[in-house]
Amino acid sequence: MFEPKRLHPITVLYDFVRSLKELIIPFIFLFIFGKNKIVIEGPLLSMLPQLLFLLFVLFMIASMVINWLRFTYRVEDNELRIEQGLFVKKKRYIPFDRIQSLDLSESIIHRPLGLVKVKVETAGSGGDKAEAELTAIKKEDAATLQKIIADAKNKMQASVVEEACLEEDIIYKITSRQLLFLASTSGRAGVVISAFLAFVFQFENFIPYEKLFNEMQELVKFGVVLISGIVAVVLLIAWLLSVAIAFFKYNDFTVRKVKDELIITRGLLEKRTTTVPLHRIQALTIKESPIRQPFGYASVSLESAGGSSTDLESSSMVLLPVVKRNKIADILEDYMTDYMFKNDFKSAPSRSLRRYLFIKSLIAFIIAGVLTGFFWPYGLFGAILIPIAILWGYAQYKSAGWNFTGSQLTMRYRTIEQHTMLMKKNRIQSMEASVSWFQKRADLAAVSASVKSGEASRHAEIAHLDQRDVLEIYAWYSHHERTTEIG
Repeated sequence: MFEPKRLHPITVLYDFVRSLKELIIPFIFLFIFGKNKIVIEGPLLSMLPQLLFLLFVLFMIASMVINWLRFTYRVEDNELRIEQGLFVKKKRYIPFDRIQSLDLSESIIHRPLGLVKVKVETAGSGGDKAEAELTAIKKEDAATLQKIIADAKNKMQASVVEEACLEEDIIYKITSRQLLFLASTSGRAGVVISAFLAFVFQFENFIPYEKLFNEMQELVKFGVVLISGIVAVVLLIAWLLSVAIAFFKYNDFTVRKVKDELIITRGLLEKRTTTVPLHRIQALTIKESPIRQPFGYASVSLESAGGSSTDLESSSMVLLPVVKRNKIADILEDYMTDYMFKNDFKSAPSRSLRRYLFIKSLIAFIIAGVLTGFFWPYGLFGAILIPIAILWGYAQYKSAGWNFTGSQLTMRYRTIEQHTMLMKKNRIQSMEASVSWFQKRADLAAVSASVKSGEASRHAEIAHLDQRDVLEIYAWYSHHERTTEIG
């Protein structure tokens, strides 16, 4: 691979399709609504906005073709060398020892042609992009590139494929039953509805919302049963879409350990392969959602340093998408020997319960009162928020717990999901202990710890613990003698 190579010509189509997302709104505006908004006399002049838009699209395609022609990559002198540029030739040389991983993915455009997209991740990658990206190359070339880099880094000449066969351990592979349960309990219906509403409100200047609102007022007169039926149908459709999204995303989810790296593959339409060096793992988080927890199921994610910002494949990453809670230790403890998965938690004191309940109940009571006042009598349904808030606060109280053993701190807390975060002392970036005036009266305090996740941080926080416990945690982390008060 010492001769410069170009990307596959399908790169032009791939980039064009990706750019279409940004052109949808102006396309609709000019071609559908443009005739009604722009009045220019003459048959040719009346089409001027559309013609200008087409010229812009043609210019964009031409620039993509030129970019493709001027983009080359090669391996030379233990470096990945990339040359590109539309008007100015740019050269980027990436030494092999800086490359942390090559992440491979296959979209529906790549797969029929035997191509993959390669993202080059380095320790210094930042922002929303990887260090470099090869949009479409042959699988054979990607495998060769992996082999050359691996051989150079490990000073070996053996085939990476043969080595993987000898030293590869399959840690986890999702079963059909687990995939069905995962998709059914993904809880993404709200995300689907939010995305749909965000898309609809892009056209607020063209959709007659006032007329629709009046029609809804007439519809309300038919009764609560009809409205409830419509809402139920909408939620059912959103749930079915969320099931389909989760099914395609996590299909054939597999975690393998090859030497000192975890290789995670997943996806049906778009096959993704992500490599995570074990030394980049900053923390592990066990998540139990309210839907899955009663069935004894949880998921495990890892926080990884470096990579490209908030990208799922480089910072906070799903390691085990769905697994029995009591099986997590059996699956991971042989491969992540630094972590202790079985912990005896010290819980929050009973006097902290009212702190977990009070604020949430007060907010729910105010919201219910406002809804009742403005939407009588239907606003009375808002009263259901009060018991929900009480249950939520009680669940947070029951979840709150901590434990440290040797060099590991484990914190358990609840937002909507219950989180159990396992952190090594040398990976914790910062720890904060705080106490409010109300907490001080009850001898309570809050504690939070953060670890590096991509270019940001991931936080674990327990809102109300015994102040002596918080001081003990803080003293364990700070290596100082235990103090008698906080703040």
